[in-house]
Formats: sequence, C-alpha cells, structure tokens
Amino acid sequence: MSTDLTETVAAQRDRYCEENGFTGAHIDRYNQIILRAGLVDAIQMPAVLGDRVRVELSRQLLTTPIIENRLTGALTVLTQAASAEDTRSIFLFSKLYRVQAIRTPKGALIMLPGPADKMRVWLDSPVSTLRPPFEKAVAITLDSANSLPRVVN
Repeated sequence: MSTDLTETVAAQRDRYCEENGFTGAHIDRYNQIILRAGLVDAIQMPAVLGDRVRVELSRQLLTTPIIENRLTGALTVLTQAASAEDTRSIFLFSKLYRVQAIRTPKGALIMLPGPADKMRVWLDSPVSTLRPPFEKAVAITLDSANSLPRVVN
C-alpha cells in the first residue's frame, strides 16, 4: 500500500478498514490513525531484532505489515489476533538480551501510518488482510531473539 500524500487521513483510514481488515480504526484528535489491538495484534521491537524477524518472515513466505517508527527505530509487526487465552506477559523475552520485544495487550493502541505521517512509515505495506498467526510471529521473534548476543548488566 503506497501512501498518497494527497489522500486525506479519513480516506486512508477508510481504505485500511476496507482493504486490510483494520476494523475499528479511527482518527484521534491529533489526526493520527489509531487501531485498538484485538482483531489485529502487534509485536514491537528494536530494528536489530526486527531486521532478523523480517528476514525469517520472508524466508517462510509470510506476508505481514510492518511499521517503522523513524523517531525510535522500532519496528511493529502486525499479526492476527492473539488467542483470548493468551496470558503471556507484555515482554516476550528476558532482559538479559540487549533488546526486548513487546506485545500489544488487547485494547492497546497501534498507530498506523497516515498520509503525511513523518514518524511512522510502512516498511512492509499491508497486503489485503494477510497477517501471520500471532503464535507464529511470536515463535519467529523468540527464535530471532535467541540468535542475538547476550549482554550482562
């Protein structure tokens, strides 16, 4: 999905809902497109981990939208919803690693790139409603994290 700078925020939000199944996306008072986690889930991580996750997703031929936050360098991988029974904590792996992956709990805000958004951009644009199952994305993230060098504080 390319971001057309002449498209309005409302038009882009409508396209997200219609084309990508981002049901319930709304525009906040700052003119940003917001999606509450629930039907769509997400895992946020630093680029050092996110780059490895992207490579593995591609290797497994899994298509999923990934948002880059240009200010923080964090990547957000969008997935199908986590199961209602998933009680895993927000941090997906130990602080012994130099990076951490953070899951979005149900109801958390996911900021989607808007047409004039300078902070958030699609690294991998959404393609229809294709997103891997949450558990698959978690497994890939954990495997990728395990391949990073550990640091001791």
